Amino acid sequence: MLTYQKIIDAIREGGFRLLFQKIRIHLIAGHDQNFFFHSMPKGFPKGELEIKTFFVGDEDVALAKRVLIAYRKALEDEKKYVLEKVYNDAWDNNRSVYHDDLLKILDSGDPNGLADYLVNMHQRKSTYGISGNAGEFRRISSSSYLKKKGVAMLKDFLASFAEAVGILPYEAVVPYVEKKNIYVDPDLLVAGIEGHLGIKIIPPNVEGGLFKLSLKKGGVDFRDLWALYAAWRVSEIVGKDAHIGEIGGGLGKVAFYAHRFGFKEYSLFDLPIMNVMTAWHLIKALPDTHIVLYGESGSKEAIRVLPYWEFANRKFDLVLNQDSFPEMSRKIVKKYLCDIKQNSKYFMSINQEHQAPLFPGADNKNLLVYEMVKEVEGFKRVSRFPCWVRKGYVEEFYEILP
Repeated sequence: MLTYQKIIDAIREGGFRLLFQKIRIHLIAGHDQNFFFHSMPKGFPKGELEIKTFFVGDEDVALAKRVLIAYRKALEDEKKYVLEKVYNDAWDNNRSVYHDDLLKILDSGDPNGLADYLVNMHQRKSTYGISGNAGEFRRISSSSYLKKKGVAMLKDFLASFAEAVGILPYEAVVPYVEKKNIYVDPDLLVAGIEGHLGIKIIPPNVEGGLFKLSLKKGGVDFRDLWALYAAWRVSEIVGKDAHIGEIGGGLGKVAFYAHRFGFKEYSLFDLPIMNVMTAWHLIKALPDTHIVLYGESGSKEAIRVLPYWEFANRKFDLVLNQDSFPEMSRKIVKKYLCDIKQNSKYFMSINQEHQAPLFPGADNKNLLVYEMVKEVEGFKRVSRFPCWVRKGYVEEFYEILP
């Protein structure tokens, strides 16, 4: 807090110029307390955001054709599996508000149009809720402040991950200790994290239209770091021969990092339209990896991108849910949890608990995962603690009772 005495001292020390600088830092620090993990006594850390855009090639059109075949089959089969819901959830709202452009292209069956949409999909609105999107792209492109804030946020998450694995000491909150972790050279943190984990953590450059923190080895996004964290936590719990199932896997970034950790069998389950974006990203990011789409045959060791109704037909060692159970309807979450009791040994949840309305104007609120688990019964909670890299998120780990 800038007290009267601090204001007087600043003026005496450096005049009004120093006072204005301290006010600026104070405003940033005030925002810091509500959002960032780390204090920023020197203001936002320096850095740059980078963004890549791509042109459609023949391989992209061929990939779009493959994705369309899987999507059409899923759309036809979904008629047999739709679960009646009492109310619309956040993903129903996303479909009606953000997915209309992509749905039109999918309905047209045009592989050229689909490739053109997906190659730079982070500048489109359909990636809302799972990655950068059209609104975010416009805001960041036109604001130097948001660029600086974006750099600070990414360095904040990177420093938090470094603290989680023990590359940096956990920064103290006491006022007399220097606050410096967010200012550490991010390239040094990347090198330290990679040395500790034994894997490369910078993803390939395949995400068109997405702002990323510019580093020597490439760019990194928020969800890259969140996915890396989730994959690391999974690798700490089960062996590399485990079959991992993920419900609502976004673009498949956890699966990407799990593959780098050495996991051979990973299955993702989501809505058919989400399968489209997931398949596109994973096949682009892992071109030499066996990735199986819905309706395709494949060996046991593969990454599978499947529609949600396939979940109940599989067996897993661990099931992960991140960023989706709270936003679904109670009936669907209960169905998933009942299935998990039958087909998995462990369940990991990394989710928020803010209980805000599911979407603007909604009467229903985001669910609490632990309350749903209690309601279903049959789970033993082994651990519960705040997520290291996502402020306001809780990581929970459960064993399935016999």
